[in-house]
Amino acid sequence: MNVRTLMANAVFLVLPALLAACSDASRPPAVSFKIQNVPPVPRTMSQMSREVHISRDFMSPRSRARRASRSMHPRFITIHSTANPTGDAAAHARALKRGAMGSLNWHFTVDQYRAIQHIPLNETGRHADRGGPGDMYSIGIEMGEVRSHNPIVTWNRSAKLTAVLMKQYNIPLRNVVPHYYWTGKNCPAPLLTNGRPGHKWSWFVSRVDYYRRCLETRPAAAL
Repeated sequence: MNVRTLMANAVFLVLPALLAACSDASRPPAVSFKIQNVPPVPRTMSQMSREVHISRDFMSPRSRARRASRSMHPRFITIHSTANPTGDAAAHARALKRGAMGSLNWHFTVDQYRAIQHIPLNETGRHADRGGPGDMYSIGIEMGEVRSHNPIVTWNRSAKLTAVLMKQYNIPLRNVVPHYYWTGKNCPAPLLTNGRPGHKWSWFVSRVDYYRRCLETRPAAAL
């Protein structure tokens, strides 16, 4: 077999993989997780929101980050982690309001006690991919990594918040993605395995799915 034939065969073998990679870039990867066997406890949106303990502390519309924003109808929810062992949700709200994050901003920061909303949900943030589709079409949730907090409580609260937002905007589970999805960054680091989605991310998605089913389950009729 001559060199020209070998090169032609190599192109033939590589091309389908390249085409597949390009075609997959516009949609989230398949989510693999075990559905939890615990029966869902029905909640209304208001009940679940109270469990999340959502409060608003908006950045000024004149801030550098918000001046660059655009209107948005959310199609994705992007999960991040703060990589800050000392700053809780309130500390991040203060940092955003005083401009300490520069051009960066996102929609919620969650810790073990609360979820603070920083910007309106119909407004783009700058948290995923420098103005790409992750910023243009996704709600950004930063999960706190405060050393003194219980991470399971923070992740669970974040899963509840994610379910509420899914219900509110009719966002499918496959569109709940880690920051890794947009850029390959090791984020949210505590929920990735060797820098990539694995069993810990699957656990988180299973919690989101459980709370989504709680919101979609009707209470049993009284006898």
